[in-house]
Amino acid sequence: MSRDEEPKEITYCVFRVGEKEFLLPTSSVREVVDIVKIFPVPGSPEYVYGAIPVRGKIVPAIDLSKIYPIEKPNYNDAKLIIVDVKNENIGFLSEIAPFFISFDPDIVVEDVIDIKTFFETYSIKQPK
Repeated sequence: MSRDEEPKEITYCVFRVGEKEFLLPTSSVREVVDIVKIFPVPGSPEYVYGAIPVRGKIVPAIDLSKIYPIEKPNYNDAKLIIVDVKNENIGFLSEIAPFFISFDPDIVVEDVIDIKTFFETYSIKQPK
């Protein structure tokens, strides 16, 4: 790399659950939607808050307060950040409208959710 070339910044989608902020790589984020109604999913794991129909697909809504030690969130004006994992969509509930932030690549960023690892660890499966 020549001296004139700047290292490329890395951009993340920032969202909040309780007092904790999480980051998602923007390359995984498909869209952010308003939540009108969340439908319960009987027999689903505790961290699946429910499911939301989005563009003809059922998207599970993940409540990170059931996975991490976070106080009970207030999802009254929640947003759903939809991410793509192996051609499946899952959504993360956020108490705030998510925003995007960029960091230099040499900055260590904490609380980044690795989507593939999360998907494999929590075995999120779409209802058929």
